[in-house]
Amino acid sequence: MAKTKISSTDLLWIFRERLSSFDDRFKVAPVAIVPGSEGWQAVTSHRYRKGEPQAAKRIKQIQTELQAVYRLAPD
Repeated sequence: MAKTKISSTDLLWIFRERLSSFDDRFKVAPVAIVPGSEGWQAVTSHRYRKGEPQAAKRIKQIQTELQAVYRLAPD
């Protein structure tokens, strides 16, 4: 199945919506979408990963789900 091309801005918006659906406190998670070895990846600060392990787990889960559907469009 072909992946949908999407801008990093739109992908971040989808990512944040999915993340906040788990818990309201995840709305403030510092997340960025960057090109990576698997097309793209979601990154957050080390401090946040260590301080909010549940959020880090959700970020990884959402990243895996969305990587199967979306690929970054060239800027």
